Amino acid sequence: MEPYIFGSRLDQDIIDLEQTATHLQLALNFTAHVAYRGGIILFVSRKRQFSHLIENVARDCGEYAHTRYFKGGLLTNAPLLLGPMVRLPDLIIFLHTLNNVFEPHIAVRDAAKMNIPTVGIVDTNCNPSLITYPVPGNDDSPVAVQLFCRLFRTSIRRAKEKRKQVEALYRLQGQESSKGRGPADPPSPGVQAELDLGHSP
Repeated sequence: MEPYIFGSRLDQDIIDLEQTATHLQLALNFTAHVAYRGGIILFVSRKRQFSHLIENVARDCGEYAHTRYFKGGLLTNAPLLLGPMVRLPDLIIFLHTLNNVFEPHIAVRDAAKMNIPTVGIVDTNCNPSLITYPVPGNDDSPVAVQLFCRLFRTSIRRAKEKRKQVEALYRLQGQESSKGRGPADPPSPGVQAELDLGHSP
């Protein structure tokens, strides 16, 4: 975490907020693109005091949350444990990358083994090496965790709403094309997403 630390005061490390803003923008943009393409997003945390908040955020944006004990091999042995037809998450968002005994969350390692992209809020006592999109930040403060949750929820909601708009436009242009009016080749939703989501907050 040394590259993300601005300095130290009274034995407390201070995170460089400029780097936080830069990494957070990248993480939100990637999250929005996954949501736009209909990917499965899993929120993960092991801190009990934030379980209710994170579960509500996941439910509000139509995604999933895991805030309890994470069994080792749940991702790497998913076909054996959950069945051959199970679909793994397309993105895992770690609001806390440590478990409740301050050790690295086992899902971080399993996600890396399965090549599942991850976004993680990494505090000064965390190791960001296995996180695809690390966001340096305070994962102990309720205010900070609420802010991160709100930003992820907003990005996912906007991406899904944009997909609905593009799909509606696609259907409308397809109907006009079948009637002999309008363009015969409507724009690709993927191209539209790159243009619109590229400026996500």
